[in-house]
Amino acid sequence: MGAPARSGIYVGTEAVLHRVRSADVVAFLEFDSELLAPRFRAAEQALALVVRAARLAPEVMIQTFSPDHDVIVAAAAGDPARILDGERTRREMLGLPPFGALAVVSGAGSAALVAQLPDSVEVGGDGTGRYLVRASDWSTLGTALNAAERPSGSQVRVEVDPPRV
Repeated sequence: MGAPARSGIYVGTEAVLHRVRSADVVAFLEFDSELLAPRFRAAEQALALVVRAARLAPEVMIQTFSPDHDVIVAAAAGDPARILDGERTRREMLGLPPFGALAVVSGAGSAALVAQLPDSVEVGGDGTGRYLVRASDWSTLGTALNAAERPSGSQVRVEVDPPRV
């Protein structure tokens, strides 16, 4: 499926940013759902959307109730480095990458796999057979995941450093 025909207005989700070659204006309505999303990468993902939009259009409009948010300030200044210090501090304090290691384990047999992980790996789950596992570093997490036996007939998927958690 190719790019949509040129028209005056495109309405859609983030996917529109990947299907349109250029625009006169890109408007993000209710951008707070991106800025304040309960994901550890919300700020970097929100900024990436703004950057992508800026590559498509000379004007980007953002509707937000958080005009002082680091992402909005960084985007307005054209200086993505403005979010680095806050992100670095937050991730280090919470043990999130790159100051910790994360993976999502899912699929048939995932419960049996995560049950084998040592105490050095924290395991959380949402009750749907999808587990978030974390350790203090990549070596600890990788060693533990590699040592765990995959149950016979399992279809376990391990997504290391998942973009959305």
